[in-house]
Amino acid sequence: MLKTTIILGTLVLSGCSNISPLINSTTEPDAKANSTAVEIETESKEVAVPATYTVKTKENTKKVKDYCDKTDNFFKKYKWGKSGCHDYTWHHVRNSFWGNPIVWFVFGDEEKRKKVDMNVTMVMCGVHGDEITPVKFCYDLMEDLRKNPKVIGDNLIVIAPLVAPDSFFKSRPTRTNARGVDVNRNFPTKDWAKNAKKLWKKRYSSDPRRFPGKYALSEQETIFQVNLINLYKPNKIISVHAPLTLLDYDGPSFTQEKGIVAKKLLEEMSNKAGKYKISDYPFFTGSLGNWAGNEKRIPTYTLELPNSDWHKTDRYYNMFRSALHHAIQHDMLAPGLETENSERKYSGNHSHN
Repeated sequence: MLKTTIILGTLVLSGCSNISPLINSTTEPDAKANSTAVEIETESKEVAVPATYTVKTKENTKKVKDYCDKTDNFFKKYKWGKSGCHDYTWHHVRNSFWGNPIVWFVFGDEEKRKKVDMNVTMVMCGVHGDEITPVKFCYDLMEDLRKNPKVIGDNLIVIAPLVAPDSFFKSRPTRTNARGVDVNRNFPTKDWAKNAKKLWKKRYSSDPRRFPGKYALSEQETIFQVNLINLYKPNKIISVHAPLTLLDYDGPSFTQEKGIVAKKLLEEMSNKAGKYKISDYPFFTGSLGNWAGNEKRIPTYTLELPNSDWHKTDRYYNMFRSALHHAIQHDMLAPGLETENSERKYSGNHSHN
């Protein structure tokens, strides 16, 4: 079996915040008594990311190998074949509440990124465990890149195929994580303390599937994403969800230079996916699109697959393969970019994943 190793140092994140044990009240059989959650001092404070790297490992730890075994078992359950998880040397510094590794992999020359600016694309899948198809989608992308290194070129591609392993590994996958939090409502947006719970109660009638958490950045899965973005500083983010059948954009206004470049990519991705529907959904308090796209002004694309039907995963990846290749190679490093806040306004009428 071909073993794929990409040059990358693993960032030490364990010292980023105070870690305190929490009692696990779940009845899931694979719950870990020694699971931890991170306490943040304020609701809007971001986790600091150290600038130093540790020496990269040559093989996965036993914990990650066990995780890959579990991933293979679930792929077998959905008749997807082997995941390929064991073919990669993963980067792992943080566990979920139930102790599952939250891993990522990088295609490209990490050492080069330390010296010169690079076009960095970040792809995240499995944010909501009951959205099954995006997980296979990310693994298909990884296998595609592994077999077609020319697509990578001089770019860097950071992929987290399963952001919320606890909810995916349940016997019946759920939108919320093991602690009952929708991690895509848990990002530390500026309006979180004021609006998150208020909107949850008013607009969603306190629907448990949409619970934003007790405070922003309370969940391991959210902290993982924030740290990954702060570390790699991607030029664009693609977050894959299901089942709304659309492409959505959050980020710099289309009247700004950076926004014009981002809009061009949005339209080209749609065209290369058979005129896939583009929908301008308003961003939501605590969402990735709001935090990364609106507040940090990173072009953030939400790709909503047509549904979570595990029978159709190959069809979906083939539908977007050309669009993904184009997005990876699309240079977002335009000079003289504006840094003003996006002109898009918040509205609570809608919320994509």
